[in-house]
Amino acid sequence: MRPRSVLLVHEVFPPDFRGGGERIAVRTATALMAQGIGVQVLTTGDPAITEHEGVPTRRLRLPRQAMALAIGTIAREAARHDLVHAFNYNAALPALAAARIAKRPIVCEMLGLFGEGWLKLKPGLQGRARMWLEERIVRARYDRIIFLSEPSLRAGIGMGADPARSVTIHPGLESGGIPPAVQREPFVLFAGRLDRRKGYDHVVAAARALPHIRFRASGWAPDFDALKAAAPPNLELEEGRAGDNYWRSLSQARIFLFPTYAETFGLVVAEAMAAGCAVVSSLDTFAFAGYRHAPGNEADMIAAIERLWNDPAALAAAGAENMRLAGAFTWERHGEALVALYEDVLGESTPARMAA
Repeated sequence: MRPRSVLLVHEVFPPDFRGGGERIAVRTATALMAQGIGVQVLTTGDPAITEHEGVPTRRLRLPRQAMALAIGTIAREAARHDLVHAFNYNAALPALAAARIAKRPIVCEMLGLFGEGWLKLKPGLQGRARMWLEERIVRARYDRIIFLSEPSLRAGIGMGADPARSVTIHPGLESGGIPPAVQREPFVLFAGRLDRRKGYDHVVAAARALPHIRFRASGWAPDFDALKAAAPPNLELEEGRAGDNYWRSLSQARIFLFPTYAETFGLVVAEAMAAGCAVVSSLDTFAFAGYRHAPGNEADMIAAIERLWNDPAALAAAGAENMRLAGAFTWERHGEALVALYEDVLGESTPARMAA
């Protein structure tokens, strides 16, 4: 059975923004609409904002951490649709409870999955609380749980996700409408949140170790001005969240550097690949051309940057191979895979939602 309409439930939705998850949520909505599926987004924020990029939204004037207070509202909205598609973190369990009340099937998409990595990212009680919540989300009985990569799926099953209900659906990519430059500019690019999880401190270390190479960091942080003032002379900080400057930088950079500690997919790396960059990263969720180093291994990372920088032929070959590899990720395929998954769920005679 093909759904006529789907309710998407996410804790934040643009123009409000926290990271790559919001970009995936928007493109999921537009990909479904391109497949002829009606979409409604339920999120938090200013109720006066009723659409974004053509996607209809209903926003609850609540902190994102308090979505459990809106289970009744979510249930009433869910009853108007054929299926609920929730995203973690704060939206997943309230949406599950609401879907059961409304007797609607639900799928949950894991935009983040860090497991014990939380103990390194958020030491102490906060990290343990994040890990506990993530485990509860993964183990809950959705009709399906979607992971963005095979390593993320394996990690989720290891944390208690039901293998029979777990699937991998890769996200698609955007290009910002700016084609890869024929002549790459002489700089190394990092993009994303300027924090420890993304490895920004390693970017700074690389710039200090390689003063003859220009570095650029395109991203955001609460203390952006302080980070900019503390950056070495060959590291330029550019504040932004996937705007024109971001796409232009991707199209021009020789190397994309992303020394992250935990990702469920790594959307910015895939976008850098599509833009023709060679990649130096600790990411392990999909193949790329360039150099993969262990998380936190600054010496290997710095050596890889310098080796690639001094080998124009290797840079060009890696960029061309990355463009080829990135062709596997499209939002059209993502939308088609989601609709096929929804049809499977709606066609089940004894869905999980009827289980005790």
